[in-house]
Amino acid sequence: MFSRYIAIGLILTLILSAAALADQNVLSNPGFEDNTTGWSGRSCSIESVSEPVHSGSASVKAFGRDQNWQGVRQSVLDKLVPGETYQISGWVRLQGDSNSSDTIQVSFEKQDDAGVNYINVAGKKASGSDWVELAGQFKYEPDGDVTLLELYFEGPAPGVNFYVDDVNVYGPMAEPKSAKVKKPGSDKAKLMINAGEKRQEIEGFGASGAHFTMEFVQYNKKDELYKLLFNDLDLDIFRIKNYYAHGLEPNSFPETVEIARGGKAAMGGDLKIMISAWSPPAELKSNDSIRGGGTLKKKDGKYVYDEYANWWLESLLAYKAAGVDVDYVNIQNEPDYTAKWDSCLLEPTETNEIAGYDAAFEAVWQKLNKEMGTDMPKMLVADSSGLDRIDEYIDNIDDLSHVYGYAHHLYNCFGDGDDIPGCGAAPDRYITRMDEFRTDYGNKPRIQTEYEHEADTWEDAINSAITIHNFLTVEEGCAYLYWELFWGPSSGLVSLMDPNTIRINPVYYTFKNYSAYISSGWYRIGAENDNDDLKVSAYTSPDGKKATVVIINTSKDTGITAQLGLSGFEASDGKIYRSSETEKCEPVGKYESGAELKLPAYSVTTIVLWAK
Repeated sequence: MFSRYIAIGLILTLILSAAALADQNVLSNPGFEDNTTGWSGRSCSIESVSEPVHSGSASVKAFGRDQNWQGVRQSVLDKLVPGETYQISGWVRLQGDSNSSDTIQVSFEKQDDAGVNYINVAGKKASGSDWVELAGQFKYEPDGDVTLLELYFEGPAPGVNFYVDDVNVYGPMAEPKSAKVKKPGSDKAKLMINAGEKRQEIEGFGASGAHFTMEFVQYNKKDELYKLLFNDLDLDIFRIKNYYAHGLEPNSFPETVEIARGGKAAMGGDLKIMISAWSPPAELKSNDSIRGGGTLKKKDGKYVYDEYANWWLESLLAYKAAGVDVDYVNIQNEPDYTAKWDSCLLEPTETNEIAGYDAAFEAVWQKLNKEMGTDMPKMLVADSSGLDRIDEYIDNIDDLSHVYGYAHHLYNCFGDGDDIPGCGAAPDRYITRMDEFRTDYGNKPRIQTEYEHEADTWEDAINSAITIHNFLTVEEGCAYLYWELFWGPSSGLVSLMDPNTIRINPVYYTFKNYSAYISSGWYRIGAENDNDDLKVSAYTSPDGKKATVVIINTSKDTGITAQLGLSGFEASDGKIYRSSETEKCEPVGKYESGAELKLPAYSVTTIVLWAK
């Protein structure tokens, strides 16, 4: 009898286990009947619509797209079972008439210990006249810790809107993994700021205005826009794209000049200009086009370094004549990356197929030094796409005395020979390579010249703040530039929706927690805390009369009460500013010595202190 009960128990256990792993649609709100709950735009906008629909009462529209990969997405992290194969399907349709036609794809993005992988599942030509089903299979094969797993629809040309409905990711639903749920940490902390520990000098915070210049100059309330982007952020550096003799976009030169001059005027002249080239003119390119990669052209068997240097000199003189004096020069944006857009590949040193960055840099330096003398801008190396190859570019420079500082982006990060992808969803993955770079190349200023992940979510706003913190405290960088100061409807610190409307994205506020309260010429100072959920850094003015403390509470669950101690700085007064999901870098009270600081979960707090 006893054994029969055991057998029955085992059978029931197996039945319940099987039921837990029964095939089902693992997505939430797959038919968009509950508005856009569970879904988000992949660097674009989405909205629920009542027509057209494939079934039910709603579908979703993706719009404000300026890249092919932008569309509709949903996270399935921790929902799929490793090793299992899932049936994927979804119905898609373009916005437009029956003559419209373009390809739409359904794909997965997976970020794990093997790196970042994009897996296309299915794709078809879609039109504006009828719904088309995309269908395929996806085998979930994670490698180590998975930090991101998203299903997304992409593919039509930039500017093309499309609809999605009735999406399926069909297969076994993973059992909840309680071990992955972070346990709340301590709700207490002690912080100590030491003004006597002086670290690197800060050159400032900035962002790029390389694209959407037409939308900016056509905005009907530009005075408000200049105030929002330059004054309110207290921007120190404005990065522009070299549009001189650009060819394809001739209006972008005067538009860029207008914005740079307007920004400088808004800041009372106290704004540094950084310029980067995405590509030299087509006549200097091997592919006779500013787009699609290519390298410098060869003439009589030699790369046209001298002609390239002349173009740079003419560019800087043209901007100067138009009222824009340039402070920093990057001769080539992402020389290590071949892009479909404006680009020009330069290897650290030349090969038979690709021109050398070292020779191009030296030619430009010699030309500017000869013609401009002490008025020449500061030259940076190498504006690379990430930290993985910047050492090759630095090590091949002929004369490092010609280099003011080292510039890089953060779109990938590799260290110790193992692929460790840097990604916005896991900003601490940069730490190893940042530490190595500071150790090996700490002799010159280090500037992060371009990075963004997803501007429109609060999670990314926090992750952006963590990335800034790590860059300043681990790499000990001197200037941090966000990629898009302004952009079209899909992204940017501020999105230009139409000539009368803007959208301020969440990342604007956490960026402001740093930029508005730490100025060029300040120094980072010592900061310690005893709570692993907090990231704390501190800064002081050159005269020691002002200090700023920035505190990130990375815990999604736990509010923390902290005591702040000060060494080498006696505060007479102070103000507290906070960003959270409900607060927009807004004042929340005065700092009082000895009083407890309230640090809400998943927030950024800035404390501005004045010395006695």
